[in-house]
Amino acid sequence: SYLAQDEGYYALQARWIVEKGNWLAPVWWNDVVFDRTIGVQWLIAICQKVFGMNIFSAHIPSLLAAIITLLLTYEISKILTDKYLAWTSPIILATTYIWINNVHLATQDMPLLAIEMLAIWSLLTLEKNKNYKLFIIGLTIGFAILLKSVMVIIPILSIIPYIAVYKKEIIKYKMFWFGLLIGLIPFLTWISLSINEYGFDKVSLLITKISHLSTSNDFSKSYFYYLWNIPANTLPWSIISIFGIINILKSNNNRNKLILCLYPIIFIVLLSLFKTKTPYYPLQISPFIAINSTFALKKINE
Repeated sequence: SYLAQDEGYYALQARWIVEKGNWLAPVWWNDVVFDRTIGVQWLIAICQKVFGMNIFSAHIPSLLAAIITLLLTYEISKILTDKYLAWTSPIILATTYIWINNVHLATQDMPLLAIEMLAIWSLLTLEKNKNYKLFIIGLTIGFAILLKSVMVIIPILSIIPYIAVYKKEIIKYKMFWFGLLIGLIPFLTWISLSINEYGFDKVSLLITKISHLSTSNDFSKSYFYYLWNIPANTLPWSIISIFGIINILKSNNNRNKLILCLYPIIFIVLLSLFKTKTPYYPLQISPFIAINSTFALKKINE
């Protein structure tokens, strides 16, 4: 049966999309409930439509996203660490509990991670096929919003220091804004059609849900929750990655400091300020724990 978090929720909503033929509104039994965006439900519904109404079909989006994440972790590690040791990063990631647990969950989190890694890889390789990469970066922002709504602001804010130092010119290019516009079209179309069909009051629940999650609720935890939860869910690599971080901070490589150290730190701080805390939110920094671990192995190898 479906497991933790909202897996059953997304799988049921996707099933009702197929059965009822309503690809517009998130449905919970007989009620239309706009308490979340509909991106992952569409992905699951498409897979169920093609491969049949079964549990495996519901997990195909996460499985494919997991493979993409491993490949991009390797490519990013090859750029930031050592091209001869980069293969260890996806292996480390694939043996991390938080990653393993999310591979077989029909939720938003693994597809969102794949999109974020694609954006970061595009940033790091912007010099090659510049217009193409700029388009991808803009496109990923739009797709991420359809998956996770305004929560994508956390990775965006976390990567801003790197962009400000190395890639601040991207906002000057038309291809970035064109990609962003194309990426936003599915979300904006869905929102406008939903308002037209069900009214603003129904759809505005998307905003009130975010407000609810940002205030005290059943999932509220201490500000220090992630200080123990992240290491526990990424053992033993969380310990090894500390040695990698120490060596990166000692080096003169400011790019690595911004991507491998500052990005995860800002991400954790922003998550900690958010009242709602879950063990799966930090999935988005698990590839960087793996890459930092590879950096530690590189120093040991030297």
